[in-house]
Amino acid sequence: MTPLLNIMRALADPTRMRITLLIRQLELSVSEVVQILGQSQPRVSRHIKILDEAGIAERRREGAWVFLRPGAMLSHPAIEPLFALPGTEDSRPVLRDLARLEEVRSARTEMAAAYFDAHAEQWDQIRSLHIAEAEVEAAMRALLGEAPVGRVLDIGTGTGRMIELFARDAERFVALDNSVEMLRLARAKLGGMEDAAAVQAHTEIVLGDFNTLPFADGSFDTILFHQVLHYAQHPERAIAEAARVLAPDGRLLIVDFAAHDLEELRSVHAHARLGFTDESMARAFASAGLVPARTETLAGGKLAVKIWLGQRGQTASESPKLRPPLLRNVA
Repeated sequence: MTPLLNIMRALADPTRMRITLLIRQLELSVSEVVQILGQSQPRVSRHIKILDEAGIAERRREGAWVFLRPGAMLSHPAIEPLFALPGTEDSRPVLRDLARLEEVRSARTEMAAAYFDAHAEQWDQIRSLHIAEAEVEAAMRALLGEAPVGRVLDIGTGTGRMIELFARDAERFVALDNSVEMLRLARAKLGGMEDAAAVQAHTEIVLGDFNTLPFADGSFDTILFHQVLHYAQHPERAIAEAARVLAPDGRLLIVDFAAHDLEELRSVHAHARLGFTDESMARAFASAGLVPARTETLAGGKLAVKIWLGQRGQTASESPKLRPPLLRNVA
């Protein structure tokens, strides 16, 4: 009874109830909660501390910012009826909060748009060298097939495109990046989805380094490296670390460039590696205890895009998903 009593005490305060209603809709920074409620930061922080201690909210630090998301106890079966009580979600303060929440959502979208405007030339310059992303994304879905993706880790989430693509189908989706700015873009992407509240319920946006992932062994069923491994100084180490947190029979999907000689990607765009060969990827998989399951080449420009799918827990002869490498030429 003690956890339930703590929950009821925490939600007995109108301000804490308002905060809970907000984070059920969208993960928010403490400063955004302050902005929406129109209260002082010390007062809001006290309320957040109580919600955190009751397990209703979870505080997570990201650089200098602290974000608030639903805690484990918010899924307690005794809580949901509280939000269905008459007047809970249509009172004047709550309606005002929800209007301000939309302002926060819009501000995030505008921030993302401004970032892309500022970097459009850089992105377009690289995109012009290879086939359309839609082709790459279709190939990723095809390689993963119809098997459940389960618990998904997107390493180097960047702008959060993989959230849009795979989070709805995931049991749990974690988007990780070592850039606070990129995580803000990913959060804007999540908040702009039509079903943002439903997706957020099982999606986490996490600050972290792909060389030392902040997760226990075997935590994920599907791990994605989408156009990020070429930034790694030691790609083999990053793959081994990903394999560590991959569950038995889990799958690792890597999307990157085939080996190339475009030095400007190193000098201008900070790529540490000029693509990868099938041989180097096979060696990295073997060292990490992974079996190569599929390889696909998407050619149609100066740069060919490669997709490598590896699996844990089976030998090559035992793997039911093992198929010959595919080559797709896209004009």
